[in-house]
Amino acid sequence: MISAKILTFENYKKIIILILMCMLGFVVIVSTIVVAWNLIDLFIFNFSEAAFSRGIFDLFGLFFIVLVGVELLETLKMYTKEHVVHVEVVLLVALIVAARKIILIDYTTTPSDIFFGIAAVVVAIGVSYFLLKRSSILQKKKEQ
Repeated sequence: MISAKILTFENYKKIIILILMCMLGFVVIVSTIVVAWNLIDLFIFNFSEAAFSRGIFDLFGLFFIVLVGVELLETLKMYTKEHVVHVEVVLLVALIVAARKIILIDYTTTPSDIFFGIAAVVVAIGVSYFLLKRSSILQKKKEQ
């Protein structure tokens, strides 16, 4: 007979997080290979000035996607160890995503209200990160 301890919600959660980490790790590895292949393809096989400017933006986009995947993997790893989602890491991932959007945006066709929206999101994330860091510094000073 299977004991009740094995079938707890915590054990299911650990298994699901482990499966997610494996899948995300696989995606990050494959994405890194795709970025490397696109880099080699752009600079060695298909180098031209016309393709370079568009290709470099595509490479930055792919690079940031890999970076977001790595940060999400780190978030999952920290959650498995401490059972707490670190807001600081989530805010950093959000800043990376916002930076990716800013870098890849087509400035000629994008309406100005989109720029104001992105700016508001970046300011909100930046202020949140600043306040979070400031509160942790004040907490450390209070503990000393």
